[in-house]
Amino acid sequence: MKMTHAELLQKLVSTGMKKRYGDNLKSVKIKPSVTLCSMIPVKMLWEMKQIINAGFVDYYIMAFWIFRKYAMSAEINVWARGAMPSSIVCYCLGLTEVDPMKYGLHSARFVNDGLPKFQFDIEASRFDEFKEEAEALLQANAGDYDIAAIRECLFQDLCPSTYLSNKHKRPLPENLDDELARYALYFPQTMDLYEAYIQEPSTFGRLIYQEQIMDLLRETFHAGSIKANQIRIAIQRGEKEQVETYKKEVFADLNDITIEEAETAWQRLTSNPRAFLKAHAVSRVIEKYKFEIK
Repeated sequence: MKMTHAELLQKLVSTGMKKRYGDNLKSVKIKPSVTLCSMIPVKMLWEMKQIINAGFVDYYIMAFWIFRKYAMSAEINVWARGAMPSSIVCYCLGLTEVDPMKYGLHSARFVNDGLPKFQFDIEASRFDEFKEEAEALLQANAGDYDIAAIRECLFQDLCPSTYLSNKHKRPLPENLDDELARYALYFPQTMDLYEAYIQEPSTFGRLIYQEQIMDLLRETFHAGSIKANQIRIAIQRGEKEQVETYKKEVFADLNDITIEEAETAWQRLTSNPRAFLKAHAVSRVIEKYKFEIK
């Protein structure tokens, strides 16, 4: 009996999870008290549910076939950026080399932000070849997939990158925190925050990552992943009335903190609407260890 597209995606992700983490997930710890064994299935199931319910299964399957299966077999270098590294489904499909569990990234930042935005850099010398073969692959599957919609999603943000021709592997340092912060604070819209970061580098100081905003919402106000992402979006868009509405909602259900503590935490949350996407910073920093970037 032929598998449904959802069953096919589940099989691809399950196979990829075993490849990424092995059969003994307990051996990989992300915190002293939390192992991948207890977290990965929950995170994976949550993402799969969101993807299936939103009707995005075909996008992920075709992304796998085009950007991973075809590119790898043709030995074309590609590199994911943007919010993609936030997704454990993308990691298990081999679409990104960033482990979202290891770096504390958030599924909702990619799989719950509307139509998936697959952002890739492609080896420049083979960019045209890649586009032609990818289009041929789409056409070959026109009978089973809505290729017009998929094409718009998959090809909306491709960038030919010269440096991807210069592959060179260096071991990653144990701690990338400083490099990530430098990258996140190097942009014109964030450079003036660098001194503040140096003075208050912890999560409880000035928040420089969008993921820190979501962490604080979940840990302090017990907001679910989707709600935390919605509040993060409102803060970053400067939607003051909506932010105030969200504040009233979460403040109405305070259990283990005082109003004063909640006010302090909320001030932290809203202190930096220009917070950078950590998933993108992680991807870019790791990228320089994989390729010779001048």
